[in-house]
Amino acid sequence: MRTTLLIVPMLLGSASMAAAGAAAGRAPKAPEGPATARPDKPNIVFILADDMGYECIGAYGSTYRTPNIDRLASTGIRFDYAYSQPLSTPTRVEVMTGRYNHKNYVQFGFMNQDQKTFGHLARMAGYATAIAGKWQLGYNSLLPDHFGFDSYCLWQLSYSKSSGERYADPLIEQNGKTLDRRRDDYGPDLFADFADRFIEQNRDRPFLLYLPMVLVHEPFVSTPASSDWNTNSEGRFKSNTRYFPDMMEYCDRMVGRVVEKLRREGLYDNTLIIFTGDNGTGKDIVTAMKDGTRIRGGKGLTTDAGTHAPLIVAYGARQGRAGVCADLVDMTDVMASMAQAMGVAVPAEWDTDGVSFLPQVTGQKGTPRSWVFCHYDNFIAGADKPNPQARRYIRDHRYKLYSTGEFYDIQRDIFEKESIASGGGAGEAETARAKLAEALSHFPAWRVGDIPVAKVEYPGLKSLPVRITKKER
Repeated sequence: MRTTLLIVPMLLGSASMAAAGAAAGRAPKAPEGPATARPDKPNIVFILADDMGYECIGAYGSTYRTPNIDRLASTGIRFDYAYSQPLSTPTRVEVMTGRYNHKNYVQFGFMNQDQKTFGHLARMAGYATAIAGKWQLGYNSLLPDHFGFDSYCLWQLSYSKSSGERYADPLIEQNGKTLDRRRDDYGPDLFADFADRFIEQNRDRPFLLYLPMVLVHEPFVSTPASSDWNTNSEGRFKSNTRYFPDMMEYCDRMVGRVVEKLRREGLYDNTLIIFTGDNGTGKDIVTAMKDGTRIRGGKGLTTDAGTHAPLIVAYGARQGRAGVCADLVDMTDVMASMAQAMGVAVPAEWDTDGVSFLPQVTGQKGTPRSWVFCHYDNFIAGADKPNPQARRYIRDHRYKLYSTGEFYDIQRDIFEKESIASGGGAGEAETARAKLAEALSHFPAWRVGDIPVAKVEYPGLKSLPVRITKKER
């Protein structure tokens, strides 16, 4: 099958404007009731790395060793213009619900309990569903099932972060039980063990496996593959950026383990694998690139360093020719792509915003976006406390327009130091400004300090973290 992918050079900071067509559209309403599971339905494995910008992956030009992810990119589709929210929970809510944050995001570490997720969608399609890794969407052990997951193995579900970490000696809950803690255990290994068992148990039916990884978020600590894991116990618990390359390698190892498991079970050819990151890399991390440049992480910022995410997709026997795609993608598009793969429509009442990128993966043109949108207020201090640094913008491949009127040529000004005054740009820039302004005008009016949506928390699902003191451990 002949592909329509645009092959582009590894110049991620620049590209000409896409002449892409329409942006976000909604799928028609789904039929009532669950769909009948079909043997030809693909499995879906969605891997969301934590605090990993695009610059951390070898396939994007990084010097970190990521051979398994690079192999996935070389045999699949590497998207060069994928964008996340600047922070974890805003992205997690957006990617799971397929909706921009102004519609449903209310508080850091929480997801409104009236929301529908791709877990619910998979259940509608007759899929087994599981989640393993980082939760951070409300402290209540009933929430994974409430949000569409049949089984789980999670950190930061019922227990506060201060009660136990995610790496060595991890505090992890699995299907209603708290796992025994051992100092030699390593959280990512336990999540991978769970994923292996889930794949084995569901090899004869379609499944959705969501892996919101804990790697490579701080604390930056040693891994079982680090040279001093067995000789330096402090390195397992005390953060030091020198361990970041080790954590990247271990993250890559975990991705390779899942892919290899799918191959051993004979499932790889019928599985859609999506790998991406939730936001930019931590600001303490400076990554050396193969071209000699160095990129400092921008987690929490709306600049390119805070929002430019890796996105690599492989689709087994259903995939078109491997290559690089220059189409714009944002995190609302993941649910739309899953829905198309599962053969179900997202119900219209879910009011989603995504556009499927599955056609591009299968070698078709699809419906490329002409822009991506970001509404970002982290509400990190609470649901009733907007952040005075909140931002809203819309962008294409090259130009970026904020709701404040700031306008940047990202190709020339990636750090957004000099806003182009209205009328002060070249013809191409002013044409882009007008198109972006028109698209932005269709979103509800907003200004810093507004609270677009109220918090929704149901009886019986109240978020109350369990706290364990050091003495109790």
